[in-house]
Amino acid sequence: MSGADSIQDVLERVDLTQLPVGVYVIAEDGRFLACNASARVVLGLPSEGPPSGSITELHVDLDRHAELVKAAQQAEREGSGFERAVVHLRIDTRDVFVEDCLYPLRAQPGGELIGYVGCMIDITEDHQATERNLALQDKVEELTLDIGRILHANTSTLLMVNQTLVAVAGALAPPELDCNSVEASDPQRIEIWIEHTAAALGQALERLVTAGEPERRLQALPEHAWKQLSNQIALLREYRERIPIEELRNPTLRISAAAVASLCHGIAPHVLPREPVRDATRLAMELQRAVCCADVRTTRAAVIQMDFTLRALRDFITAEMRPREHRERLRVPMLIQEAIAQLAEFARSSNVDLVWRERPHDLLVFGSERDLLRALANLLHNAIKYSWRRDRGKPPWVSIRTEERAGMACMEFESWGVPITHDEIERGLIYQMGYRGKWSTDRGRLGTGIGLTDALRVATAHGGDLLVDSQPAQVSGLRPEDDAYYRNPFLTRVTLRLPVCE
Repeated sequence: MSGADSIQDVLERVDLTQLPVGVYVIAEDGRFLACNASARVVLGLPSEGPPSGSITELHVDLDRHAELVKAAQQAEREGSGFERAVVHLRIDTRDVFVEDCLYPLRAQPGGELIGYVGCMIDITEDHQATERNLALQDKVEELTLDIGRILHANTSTLLMVNQTLVAVAGALAPPELDCNSVEASDPQRIEIWIEHTAAALGQALERLVTAGEPERRLQALPEHAWKQLSNQIALLREYRERIPIEELRNPTLRISAAAVASLCHGIAPHVLPREPVRDATRLAMELQRAVCCADVRTTRAAVIQMDFTLRALRDFITAEMRPREHRERLRVPMLIQEAIAQLAEFARSSNVDLVWRERPHDLLVFGSERDLLRALANLLHNAIKYSWRRDRGKPPWVSIRTEERAGMACMEFESWGVPITHDEIERGLIYQMGYRGKWSTDRGRLGTGIGLTDALRVATAHGGDLLVDSQPAQVSGLRPEDDAYYRNPFLTRVTLRLPVCE
């Protein structure tokens, strides 16, 4: 067997012509000697007649053919198997990718080399799909990093906003009411300041509208202006009753105080006694300060909440981009203390008391500190955010319990406030990415809907689980199908359970 015709006969005799694998024979210089039907289709050769051309003319990388030849020779010398390699060919204008390998062809063992037998499989579609997936993965990773950078930049901006608001609050509040101190940060003190100032302004207006003779009052202000001042008296004294919606009280008081201040500044000088005008003007300005101080505090709370939300979102998005953190034995009290430290300022700004009831110092778990802290902080953040205020005398609270139950370290967060429906828990809706509970958006609460999703993933990855229970805080006689049932406060408990590390 020395010619191409006899080699082609061999392919046909062993019925390789219709094999779905492309089989071809080439001379030492790469010229085609024979091909089966599958190889002709892949290589774009005529379906009949002797093949023409050289395999080297089809290689995009000319060195690739030499590498395949060298690998075939080495495998023959060592008596080892022949490994396939991915080869990039250009057939006319098409890019074709094949898995290919070469075998030395000899008439007898150790005899003269005739050429090489090649076996190729067309993997173009799979290869291109892989390339697209890799390109997409690169884009996703790049986008993920970009999102992380954007979120980091936003958290830096929020930090500067918070610092600015601290300065503004300090400038607005009187010395005896430092709005930025831990002790004075609760809203009751600011509300008392607003209430007292509004009542004092009402009294000052009552004195002002009766100051001097009627003729002199009309010289100081026109009659319609005095009516406007008189109308403010009842509003200032009874604003809680007259404005039942809490969120509208401060804006209304701000408008009222600004109107009073403007009218007082318009009073003609030296017409009325100085003291009533001065008192009304001063108290109107102080009421504006008090309301603005309350608004700054509310804005600070929103900024702090947004800052935590963005940080948690950034950590969640970039979690897969970071190197895997080494797992180690961790003390549960340390994890709880760190989570509380992260949320302490948010709790203070939200006027929520954090109460840690049990502290077993020997309770250990095994895991990633960063992931577990993120999960616990998310759960504590939710508990603070969705707490309701009971009355003016008592701030909201979040109770934290840590204990061991049946070999599991249980870290429980309990809050009094926003309900979670039984259906949302039973159907697992609260664990779905981006899902926010039916009642979670009351009073404009911000959220991303990833806190419980991420916490459950972390718990599961550590061999634990997450339990959620939400029940009415008091007996009301209402049923879940009643409209008012979920408008009452609920006790909600979320428990992260992890195996105890012996």
